Amino acid sequence: MSDKSLLVLSGLVGLLAALLVGTGEFLLQFSASGGYADPHYAWMANIPLERLTQGHYLAILSAPLYLVGYWHIGQMLKPGGVALSRAVTLMGGYGFMVGAVWIGQRAFLALTAGAIANDQAQPALLEAMASLNEPLVNVLRVVIVVVSIIWVLQILRGQTLYPRFMALFSPLLLLISIFAFFAWKPDLGAYTVPTAMNTAHAVLFLLSTLVALFSGRADAGALPPKAEGAD
Repeated sequence: MSDKSLLVLSGLVGLLAALLVGTGEFLLQFSASGGYADPHYAWMANIPLERLTQGHYLAILSAPLYLVGYWHIGQMLKPGGVALSRAVTLMGGYGFMVGAVWIGQRAFLALTAGAIANDQAQPALLEAMASLNEPLVNVLRVVIVVVSIIWVLQILRGQTLYPRFMALFSPLLLLISIFAFFAWKPDLGAYTVPTAMNTAHAVLFLLSTLVALFSGRADAGALPPKAEGAD
């Protein structure tokens, strides 16, 4: 398989990861009435068990595909420096595996919120579960900030496989745009905010795959010499 075919294939796997995990997260978290900032998870209390079950397994079983997606991103950045490209691959993979643990607990939080609403459990139980679960997503957020900084700096140097305009599509900037859209159009944004991280990565992997597909630099043997050993 040529370098270009491998880059395109791995980008498509990353896109599939974002779409599948995003669908699972949507099933787990979407509420037509919103209320996503409620610390007591009231918006999750009435989500049907069947939907929770579907979202739970779909998100968890699809999450490891993100490892391939971040390998793709690392390879696309590699001509700009081997060390930083490897750092992006490792940090991205690590962050999303921790994120998978976080999303794996959402169904349990929803079930507990529902039990509290029906006077079948105490709020202290939900608070204890949340205190163990919520810090995990902060690991992923920190990773996204660091990855985005590397992304912008490396692409602006002009030595990666990405054109310079791709610096505008860092994971962090895409996330910010999703929340900005929610603030501007809450009725529509309510459908993307519950899956903001995955929605951002779906756009990222789609654009990255298109760059790999149409860029002549991604052809076999077309990578700059720096890709082989420079850092």
